[in-house]
Amino acid sequence: MKKILTTAAGAAALAIGVTVGGSATAAAQPVDYGTLPVHPNASTDSSAWVADAPVLNPEGQPGVLALFTHRDGSRTVTDTILVLDDAAAAASTMSQGRAGLGSQIANPTTQPAAVGTDGQITSGTSLDNTRSISVLTFTEGNTFTTIEFEGAVTDPVPTDLVIDYGRMQAGAIQSALSA
Repeated sequence: MKKILTTAAGAAALAIGVTVGGSATAAAQPVDYGTLPVHPNASTDSSAWVADAPVLNPEGQPGVLALFTHRDGSRTVTDTILVLDDAAAAASTMSQGRAGLGSQIANPTTQPAAVGTDGQITSGTSLDNTRSISVLTFTEGNTFTTIEFEGAVTDPVPTDLVIDYGRMQAGAIQSALSA
């Protein structure tokens, strides 16, 4: 799922014409995108999550993809942050990315989420009905973020945890990109 959404968002970003770092001034320091993802242990106050090495510039797009796996292997969180030229490009990329979710999630339902700008949660199951899936999408400034939560089909991630984690992520993006 993460690859499909990232691919759709990446294609949309290419169509818009992405530049690394947006329209930063000469004095601005580049952001280390690898520091942007929030570790799930920070939101759950635990040490249950293990991080893979972040993938910088996923599929050639400025940004980062981070995969976190629960220590028992039962759950994953995939956090993808794409950095675009401006807020309009981020919103356009988000619209295109969301359009593909319905074909990747069985029986999808959507609900607004008070996260970033235009936050939304799309939930359902994997197409083979073996996993629960919830995908939070939002923009923050010139970034488009997708956070995918996967777990057992009988134990979907609680909505309040999705929102809490998303708010932490939006805050981290805002802090990093305004510095």
